[in-house]
Amino acid sequence: MRKYTLPAILAAFLLTGSTALTPQSGETITTVAAVAANPTRFDVIDTYARNAPEAYAKSLQSLSEYLTSPARTDLAKARSIYAWITSHVRYDMSTYTGASYASEIAYANRALQSRRTVCTGFALLFKQLLTRAGVEAITVKGFSRYADSQAGLPTGGIDHEWNAVRLDGDWYLFDLTWACTTAQKGRPNDFYFMTDPQAFIAQHLPLQSRWQLLDRPVSKPDFDRFPKYYDAYFTLGFTPYFPKQGLLRAYDGVTLNLTNEENVEFWCSAGPRGSGSSSAVPIRITRRDDQYQLQVKLPARGPQTLYVFAKPKANSRESYKQYAAIASFTVQ
Repeated sequence: MRKYTLPAILAAFLLTGSTALTPQSGETITTVAAVAANPTRFDVIDTYARNAPEAYAKSLQSLSEYLTSPARTDLAKARSIYAWITSHVRYDMSTYTGASYASEIAYANRALQSRRTVCTGFALLFKQLLTRAGVEAITVKGFSRYADSQAGLPTGGIDHEWNAVRLDGDWYLFDLTWACTTAQKGRPNDFYFMTDPQAFIAQHLPLQSRWQLLDRPVSKPDFDRFPKYYDAYFTLGFTPYFPKQGLLRAYDGVTLNLTNEENVEFWCSAGPRGSGSSSAVPIRITRRDDQYQLQVKLPARGPQTLYVFAKPKANSRESYKQYAAIASFTVQ
C-alpha cells in the first residue's frame, strides 16, 4: 500500500503547553489504516472539541475561535473542528430542499444552528470554521457510489459534496458526511478524515479532476465501471489498486482476484439486484503469496448483486471476528 504521509507534527499540536503526545522525528503513518485503527491519537483534541460549551456555538466566529485557539498547527485545528461537527451535527435528508443557496455563510450558519443538514451543510460548515481559523479549505462537488445496486453501473448526476483542506502545504481529503453516517459506537468513521486519494476515488469522483489528487486522474466512464467498495476493503489491508470492473458477466459463477499481504478469510452472498436480500453462496479460495483468487458459484440466473465480505484470520486467542463488507459487484 502506498504511504500517504502526514506531517511529523501530528502529535505536537494538541493544546498550548500540552505534553500529552510527543512527536517522533520523521514520523509517518499510512492514513487509510492508521487513523481509523488508532483514533486514540487524537483523544485530547476530540475530548476538548466535543465538550465545547454551547455558549461558544452561537456563531461561526466564536465556535471557530474556541475550537482552534489552543491548537499549535493547522492539522490540530482541522481535527478539532472535525471532532465538533461529527459529534454535534447529524445527517437529516428532510432538510434538503433542492434549492440553490445564495450564501455559503448563511447555509453553514443554518447547519450550525439547527444541527441537522445534508452533505452540503457538512462541507460548508467545515470550510467556514476552518477559514475563520486561517486554514485554506474548499468544498468539492462530485459523484458518489453509495449503493450496492450501483456496482459497475453509471452513478448518475452530481449527488455529493465533501472537502479538500490544505495542511502544511499539501491538500488532503475529508468527507464529514460519511464520517457521520457510517459512525459506529458513537465514534465517527475516521476513514474519511484525511483519506488516501487512492482509496477516496473508489467512492468519490470530483467534478473537477484536479481534486482527485492523483497523478493519473480517473475518468467518469471508468468511475462508472467500478464495483461498490466499502472502507473495510482498505482498512483490512487490500491494495488500493483495486479491481476496476464492477459489472461481471457469467453463466453460473465468477472469479475474483484480490491482493492482500495479510491472512484474510472470505464469505460471499448473492441476491437479486436491488432487492436488498441475499443468501450465502459457495466459494473456493486459493492463495499464492499476497494473491487471493475467489471462485464464486452463483445458484441463479438474471441480474444479481454479489457481496464480498472479509475479516482477519482468527488465531487461537481470537476464536471469533466479525466479517465486514468490502465490495459488491453486479453480475449478469
